[in-house]
Amino acid sequence: MIGKPTSIDAILRAKEERAFKQKELLARFPEASLISLSINIPSSIKLSHEAIVVHECAHQSILSMLEEERIELLTFESKIAPTGAESLFTCKAEAKILKAFTCKLENTHPLGRLMDIDVLDFRGEVLSRSALGFAKRQCFVCGDEAQLCARAQKHTYRELTLHINALVAEHAFANSMALWCERAMKTEVELTPKPGLVDRTNSGAHRDMDIHTFYASIEAIKPFVVQWIQTAQTYAYEDAKQSFVRLRKIGVGCEKAMFEATKGVNTHKGMIFCLAVLCGAIGRIRGRKQSFTCKSLQAQMQALCDNLVEDDLLHVKPNSAGARFFYETGSAGIRGIAQSGFAIVFERALPFFEARKQEEGEEIALKKTLLLLISLLDDSTLWSRGGVEGLNYAKTRADELLHVKSKMENLDTLLNDFDVDMTLKNLSPGGSADLLAMTWLLAQIVNF
Repeated sequence: MIGKPTSIDAILRAKEERAFKQKELLARFPEASLISLSINIPSSIKLSHEAIVVHECAHQSILSMLEEERIELLTFESKIAPTGAESLFTCKAEAKILKAFTCKLENTHPLGRLMDIDVLDFRGEVLSRSALGFAKRQCFVCGDEAQLCARAQKHTYRELTLHINALVAEHAFANSMALWCERAMKTEVELTPKPGLVDRTNSGAHRDMDIHTFYASIEAIKPFVVQWIQTAQTYAYEDAKQSFVRLRKIGVGCEKAMFEATKGVNTHKGMIFCLAVLCGAIGRIRGRKQSFTCKSLQAQMQALCDNLVEDDLLHVKPNSAGARFFYETGSAGIRGIAQSGFAIVFERALPFFEARKQEEGEEIALKKTLLLLISLLDDSTLWSRGGVEGLNYAKTRADELLHVKSKMENLDTLLNDFDVDMTLKNLSPGGSADLLAMTWLLAQIVNF
């Protein structure tokens, strides 16, 4: 849905639906006024990654403004569709007061020019900027009057898009990365079919969760991505080990939020650790004004996790699952992967994914990359459920399927059969799923 063009007809229908919804809300609350937020994206792609980031920033800014001004919010709702991201806020306040505040937001927020915020009074009439003495909106590229630039088609779509992307990268970097992380986790859980894992069809070997549990977990994790990145960026030049301590402290809060959202179910504990390290690396690179490359990311992740195996496993009693896994199998698990700078992702999964994606498309590439990771990884989640025997079974079966030449339909049949077997054996390659999300995420970040 994100990044795909939409038709004029669809855009017009969405506009009609928005007008109907506005009318409905004002009828329900006859003494209220209405704030209608949409995002000004001059392109046939109305739901770009950047548009969602701007919408999230605008939505939160409006909520904060209403709270600061002690304006009663009666209802609010958001809609994310191919035709764009939009929100409606029904407020118990005079429309002129709301318009003054929203104009100020449009004029002062770094991304305000990309925000299209209308205010409707109780009659449903839209208040104009000029009625309150505000100047007409300026073009965000050249500063001339926006309507004149639009009529004259003064700027190409490419020029406008590049400018929008640059604005978002400069003023909402952490928010943008948080959205990439959200999309990575959703891409993983929605990939279907998968062996022993939660997907759109079933819960695999997990009886205590489904895809909606994952959605709740992802929503709880997302705000912490911003914290990790901003903290690491603020302390970009401090010793990496000290930075890791800061990141881990935030991670503890993130785990708590996850468990609250899932009512005690562990959906993403391993993923939280992976994201803390990756976001820490991103923040440190950003703070040092370095380029985002696989080499720079891996180097920072390696620095953050230096001696992690020794600190967490060798010098402690084996009272955690990771420690017991280490002492029984000799594998350092996710800590060893982190200490290597996630070498299995950078050196094996990511190149494999990129090559398969170019030849066979993203969905097949993701499914085959998952099989590759299962075949390579000493996954503590598999071990905890099936011991060394279960771990070896999953690795061997995944390797066999990886070498079967098949089209999408046959691949899905094989994966469905694998899913049945893994579910019956109560096996789930949760660690491989986390690294699959990391692989997709890194592919986006490096390109971004």
